[in-house]
Order: sequence, then C-alpha cells, then structure tokens
Amino acid sequence: MLTSFMQKAQSFIDQNPLNAHVDGRPSKASLLREQFRLPPSQNPLAEIAAEVFLPFPLSSSSAVTSGERTRDRGNRYLGELHLSESFLCFSTLRTSFLPTASHSSSTSFTGLTNGAGPGGLGFTLPLCSIRRVERLNSHHDKFSLALTTFEALQRQPLEKAITARPTRKIIITLDASRGSCERFCDGLKKGLREGMKEIDTLRAMATTCYSEYLLDPARIKAKEAGVKGPDAPDAGLGMLFRYPGDARKLRDGSKMRLWAEYMRENGRHATMVRQPTFSKLIRVGLPNRLRGEIWEICSGSFYTRLRNPQLYSRTLAKFVGKESLAIDEIEKDLNRSLPEYPGFQNDEGIERLRRVLTAYSWTNEEVGYCQAMNIVAAALLIFSSEEQAFFLLGALCDRLLPGYYSKDMYGTLLDQKVFECLVEKTMPVLWEHLVKSDVNLSVASLPWFLSLYVNSMPLVFAFRVLDVFFLEGPKVLFQVGLAILRLNGEELLDVSDDGSFIQILKNYFSCLDESANPRSENEKLRAITKFQELMVTAFKEFSGITQSSITDLREKHVDEIKKGLATFAKRTSVRNLGPEAKKLSADDLSMLYDRFFDVLSDRQARAEEREEQRQKQEQQRVRPSLWSHRSAADNGDAPSSKAAPVQVMDYDAFREFLARTAKWAVTDAPSFPSQEIQSPSPAQRKRSATLSPWGDGPEPADHDFMQRLYGKWDDSKEGALTLQSLAAGLARLKGSTDIMSSMTLFFDLFDDEGAGKVDREGILRMSESLLFLSRRGFDGAITPTDSINGFASPTSPNSLDADLPKLSTNERFLGSVSAFIRRCFEYADPDQPVDTTANEISGHLPASGITPSGDEQLDLIDLSSTTSTTKNPSSPHPTSDHPLCPTPPDSTVSLAPIAKNGGASRSRAASHNVALDPSKPLHITLPTFRMVILADELLEQFFETFFPSSFHLSDSPDALSVSLPASTLSGNLTTFTNLGTPVKNLIGGNSGKTMLNIGSAGGIVGPGSIGVRGLLDNIVNDARI
Repeated sequence: MLTSFMQKAQSFIDQNPLNAHVDGRPSKASLLREQFRLPPSQNPLAEIAAEVFLPFPLSSSSAVTSGERTRDRGNRYLGELHLSESFLCFSTLRTSFLPTASHSSSTSFTGLTNGAGPGGLGFTLPLCSIRRVERLNSHHDKFSLALTTFEALQRQPLEKAITARPTRKIIITLDASRGSCERFCDGLKKGLREGMKEIDTLRAMATTCYSEYLLDPARIKAKEAGVKGPDAPDAGLGMLFRYPGDARKLRDGSKMRLWAEYMRENGRHATMVRQPTFSKLIRVGLPNRLRGEIWEICSGSFYTRLRNPQLYSRTLAKFVGKESLAIDEIEKDLNRSLPEYPGFQNDEGIERLRRVLTAYSWTNEEVGYCQAMNIVAAALLIFSSEEQAFFLLGALCDRLLPGYYSKDMYGTLLDQKVFECLVEKTMPVLWEHLVKSDVNLSVASLPWFLSLYVNSMPLVFAFRVLDVFFLEGPKVLFQVGLAILRLNGEELLDVSDDGSFIQILKNYFSCLDESANPRSENEKLRAITKFQELMVTAFKEFSGITQSSITDLREKHVDEIKKGLATFAKRTSVRNLGPEAKKLSADDLSMLYDRFFDVLSDRQARAEEREEQRQKQEQQRVRPSLWSHRSAADNGDAPSSKAAPVQVMDYDAFREFLARTAKWAVTDAPSFPSQEIQSPSPAQRKRSATLSPWGDGPEPADHDFMQRLYGKWDDSKEGALTLQSLAAGLARLKGSTDIMSSMTLFFDLFDDEGAGKVDREGILRMSESLLFLSRRGFDGAITPTDSINGFASPTSPNSLDADLPKLSTNERFLGSVSAFIRRCFEYADPDQPVDTTANEISGHLPASGITPSGDEQLDLIDLSSTTSTTKNPSSPHPTSDHPLCPTPPDSTVSLAPIAKNGGASRSRAASHNVALDPSKPLHITLPTFRMVILADELLEQFFETFFPSSFHLSDSPDALSVSLPASTLSGNLTTFTNLGTPVKNLIGGNSGKTMLNIGSAGGIVGPGSIGVRGLLDNIVNDARI
C-alpha cells in the first residue's frame, strides 16, 4: 500500500519520469518496448507480479470458473505482468519498469534468455484482442482472472463441430495486495474499453495472416469435402516462384503440421503465447508460408502494423510520381537484388521491391535508402507480402539494427569493432595471427552483418539464421560469426593475406549442406550437416554472448567510431568545397565546417526539444485519460518519421552562424536576457535554458546588411545556403587581401538590379550598414592619423583649435560616414538629365562631415549662397586640384547661427536638396564608390583591414568579448552616443576637459532618433535644426 502511494506521488512530482534519460541510459519506456517489441507510443503504466496458468486443451470440459479443479493440469509460469496503453505483456524474465526501479532490474532481459528471446516465455497481447475477462471463483486471498482472446471466441461456433475443443482461456493470478490488484484491474478495464475501437482493424489484419487461413474451419471443412475453399493470403514471392530449397528435404510439411498444432493450443498471430516449444520450433526452421508471419510477431513489426494499418498504401498514394535522390539510387540497385532468385528476374518481383524501398525512403527520410537495404528487402519479400516486408524493414532499420542502414553506416562499423573485440577475447591465437599477418577481419565479416548473411550463405541457410535473429536479436549475428571462425580456425591460421582468408570462408559457405562427419561410422553423426554443426556451436559454445555484453562493448567504442566517421566526413566535405574555398586557410575551413554543422545540429536539436516539450504539455493536459484513443495518423507508431539531417541554412540559421563569427552580428537588445532559471535541479535548468530560440549562444541581430549578405551568398535563391556557397562567399571576402575585391563585394550587396549602380535608397542602406558594422568598435584594426576628415593636426596653420582634444576612432569614423554620404550625393550621376539648378545645388554640399562648433547650435551648410566656391570660376579663392579635397581653402561653411524664424531656410532646403528630391533619381557606380572610399583614410582602412577580418573563423573571438563591459569605449552602445563626452570619462578616468559638444551637428544622430536618414538630413540642413 505504501509502495503504491509513493509511486502515485512520484507521478505527480515528475510528470514524465518514464521518458527521462539519466547518464545516457535508455529510459524505462524504451526498455519496455525493447523487451516486448512494442510500438514507439507505448509506455509502462502498471506492473504486478503474477502467475499465468495455461490449461491443457483437452484437460476438462467443465467451465473454467468452477474453481480449483480446472487448475490441476496445465503449465504454470511465474513472472511479471505489464500494462501499457494498448498492450498486456507477461514474461517469465522478471523485469521492472517503475520510476523507482533500478537500471539492473529494468535490463535483466538483456542477459541470458535460454533461447527464448528478450520477451522470455509469456505473451504480448494487444488489448483489442482480449474479448472477455472473467473474475474466477477463488479463495479470498487470491485474485484470479480468465482471459478469452479474439481468435478463440471467433472460431468457437464452427470449430466445435470439427474439433469439439473447449474455448482456450488464459488464467492469470495476481500476486499482490488487494488494493494493488484492484488498481491494476481498473487500468486494464480502461484499456479494454479503448481497445474495443480497434477490433475492426484486428479483424482486417487477421485476414492477411497465413495462420488464420491455416486454421480456418471453413478451409478445413472444404478440404475434407474436396471442394475449393477460401483463397490463401499473400505469403511472399515464394507462392509464385517457389521458395528456396527442396521442400521435401526441408520437411516443410512436417513443420507446418507442428506449427498448426501449436497455434491451436497457444493462439496465433496477435494472441500467440510463447511456451518452450515456441523457440524450439523456430530453431529447427520455420515453414515457408508461415515464416513471414512469425518474423513479424518476433520482431514486433506486427504490432506496429496493427497501429498503422494504412501507412504503406497511404504513403505510396501520397508520393506517387515524386522523385528523390533515394529513388534514383533504388533504381540503380533493383536489378542487383538477389538476381539468383527467379522472382527478381521477373517484373512482378522487381515492382514489389521498388514499392517497398520507395515507401520506406519516404517514411524515413533520415535513412532514405542506402547500401545493402535492397538485399535485405528482397529477402523479406520472398516470404512476406509487400506490407509485411515494409514494416519488417522498418523494424530492422529503426530498432533491431540502428545505424546499420544509414548514410555513414556507423552501426555496422561499430559492430565490426565489437566483433573484433569478441574474436580477440574468445580466440586470442587466431586474432594474434590475423594481426601479425595484417589480415583485415572486417573485409570478410562486414558483408555478413550488413546483409544478415543473405549474400554470404546459400539462401536456405541464411533464412535459418534470420529465423533465430528475429527471435533473439542482434547477438545472433555475433554468435554465428564467431562460430564460423571457430570451425575454420585451423585453416585460417595458415592464411597470410586477405584473399586467401576470404577464399577459405567462401569454400566453407558453399558446402554447408554437406555432412560435418562424412567418415564417421555412426549414421546419426553422418547425418549432421555443417550448417547444423554451425548452429550448435554458435548457441552452445558462444551462449555467453548476450545482448548486455554487446551493449557494453558498443558503449565502449561508440565515441571512437563516431569520431573517426566525423573526421572522415569532414575531410571529404572540405576537399569537395571547390577551388574558390582554397583561398581560406586549412584552419579556417576546418572551423567553418564545424561551426556550420554545429549551428544546424543545435537548431535541429532545439526544435526537437521544443516539440517534445509541446507533446509533454499536451500529455499533461490529457493526463486524466491516459488511455484516450489515438488515431492511426497521430499515434507515433510509424516505423520512423525522422526528417533527414539539415544540410542547408535558412536565414535564421545564417544569423546564428554570423553571431558566432562576427561581433557586429550580435544584437544590442536581446529579447531573451540570460538569467538564472530557478529549477530544482541543474539538469532541469539546462533544459530550460535551451528553450531559447538561440540556445546558449548570443542572440543575433537582424539587419538589412545581414539579409543582403545571405541573399548574395545563397546561390539557390530559395533560402537554402549550402556549406559550399558559404565557404565561397567567405573566401572571396576573407581569403583575399585586395581592397578592391572587398569594396566590390560590399557594392554588389546593394546593387539590387545587378546593373552596376546603386540608387539613392542604396546609398542610405550602405551608410546604415557601415554604421551597423562599426557600432561595436574596431578592435585596433583602424588607426587614424592626426589629420583626417578635416581635423588638422595641431601644427597645421588651418587648425581650428590646437588645444581641442582628439576625437576617438569611433567618432572619427562617424565623420567619415557623414562625409561618405555627402560625397556620394555630390558625385552621383543622374538617372535622367537634370537642369543647371540641380548642378549648382550640388556644389553647395559641404566637404566636411563633422564641423567643430561653439556653444551655439550651428548650421552645417549655408544654403543662402547661390554659387559654389569650388565650382564658380569667378571665385577669388583658388580651388584644389583634387576633386575630392575635403575642404577647399577659404571655402568654409557659414558659422552663423540659425535664425529663430527658419521657415524660409527649411523651405529652401526642401526645394533645392538633390539628395532629398525623389523626383530627380540618381545613382553611383562602382568606380565612383571606390573613389569616395579611397578618398577617406578611415573608410579605406575599414575595407582593407577591418571588414574582412571581422569574420572570425579559426581566430574566433572570445564569446565574452561580444558583450563588452560598460566601462569600455565600445561598450557604451554605439558610435552615436559617445560624442560630447570626455574620453577619459568613457574609459573610467576623469577629465576636466570636455570634448567638443557637437550635439546634433556634424551628422550625429542620438539614440532613438531616425537613423542614417537623420544623419543625411543633418548634412543637407535638416529642417529640424
């Protein structure tokens, strides 16, 4: 009672304890599914110790509910009874999947199973297959139930006339307190109600099983009467093109009779009970027409098909006529799939194989199609229908052999490492010889594992291996492989190269049907074939190879294998980036590859975690009804619906990449400020932190420049930036020290039409981008001289004030941007002919972007002058020979303060300002842009040094330096805010001398103002002044 109360309390504390992973260990729910081969949507809801009693079929004709008399003859099994959303499972292997259960008690089924498989002796009953539950008349301290299954109830009316056997029942006695028994029964009752909704699906599936046809009373009655009975269901291509091997030598008829008798007594397909005879019948070989169905039951794909009965047909209909890379690969391999079998020399077999492989490639885009999958699917189709083969293939790829059939085949490579470790441990002499002779074991063994021995052994014997494989799991592949080496050990000790090693094994496989003891005088020994000897050696001498030991070895070597695969994939990808990327250093390319896929994998992981959180919240919302019915479309029991790993960047991923590469790409106002997340555990705090759209990294900005850069580098123009395109874009910018290339790339970003010119809006966008890129400082990449942008050195005779403090680099760069805007409009070309008035007005634009002022607010440009001192030939002052001279001699702007009544001035500015007049479009070309940039020392250094070096790859900046402290100059937000403030005050010192209070003059726009357009308006005498 106390234990059940604690479990209930725990379920409220931890809303989803079954799916939690601790220290990388599998969850309790996944262990339950692994033991009983359940669909992915199933979770442990309740469990209880129980005794299962299976009465002998002919033991009594009395009612089962009559008491203890019916329990005298039959088989009793002690074990654990488990209840999930849609299944009732029992196993003699005592396991516990409660939240409080230890890991060892949850994984005991991975140890020795005595040939019964992970499920042991017991059953896995879909709740929809239980048609009646009766409470038995037992003692007051007993709690017994009698279950009547679907097939027993279905055959009762007709079968009574044929066999006169009583209805088969399963007697379950719960071994717990009465309160625990009542709670378990309440859960079972709810599940049975929900299971009634799936009874029609079960009936439809039963008609596709050959066992249903085999035991069909109508078929038996028609056979006895000598008339045609119902048609047999599809049992694979073997029904059309004959099954491999000689049916008489294989004793197929005898095996079929044994299985028919077993199924009459212990149920069939969904309701089959696993007794000791079950595994023995599998070991001696399955009958051909029942093989596909038994494979389905043992692998669990039958239960997945039960939950998704229309998935195969729906997938084919949905993707009919569509093309993909996987389909192209499938077409290449169709004619190379078991060509020795007649069925695949015919269009019928080829079409079936094509449909199965195509359907699976669409349902599991992460795997799609890969090497050897066609061999395995072809083998399955010989004994199963298309639909059965489709779900069997899903069970193989997703659950039984994860990673075997993937793009990098890491599962196969990992198991090769495990197999080598087992050979070294069990056969040290042979292993030492192979190492000494430099013989690569995986050259021979990798095809064994990848094709499940189908391509190595004759088909008749390979299918015998598959029989046991589906029952006991992947450990069979290791046991059979070790037995092959052991039986050929003496000959293998004489080999000295890979060729002779493989030839010995080929010769052995070709004579598996021969006698293992041809010279023995004992007739029984002579009758033992080499294949029988192989199977006995595998399961007796190597019985210590368990799933648990294989899992331990996999965990030991998985990091090494994945690291090797990652290195190989990285080296191959970097090599194939193209000649343009070679401009980057090897370190830069390596870092670029890592950062590109780190961003993509992190974003995909966060998306999956958010979806998982959403599903958890949905489960919590409907938690009072854990047995609520799910439709086939949303129950999550498909073989796999994982999307393929993302290989291209969308714009948001590109922003995140830039935020990890350049400081200017980090936003100034994070929408998700980092703060301590109050959680009961560090693990939960970590999970909560990753819910940010940007993970643990800095939040990226979103600026027009970043959008243009993405659009320029995205060759597909479909929002899919590849690694090759990104590398080429960075190489053109960062891999060259040519300032002309840097300026050309920047100019091309704003050449929207590709006509080699940038219009008025583009010029403003350029200015905004320059300010955006420079707002976090230059990190010493720009070192201005004393005379720049009109600020003469103190020794210059034209110096305004030798005692004035020097402006900072950031503030001088702002002046350069101000001058850049003015000069662009001054030397811009008109899109259409303009009158002389416009030409005259262009001459009035000032040469200096920042002009010192006194206490009064000054006008930058005196528009009262009607002629330009630099353009008027009658001007008494000499003009500079250089067309971009910052300030002509004696041609200074008016320092007169603005009149209070500035209406006339504002009207004149609006009517005579070419830069603000939309009726007179203008543009600059690339030569003009270069000329303007090269005329300014700071802008020249910006494009030559800072702009390319601001993209950090192998020289990645410290993450802490992105968020600069407030005590530093560039930490005070942007270039705009520091003007008029003593420099020493900005860096933490004290200064009594105040910097020039430029205020809103000189193109300075304070925070919260109107941006670079305000800057332009100031330059051309904004009406706000």
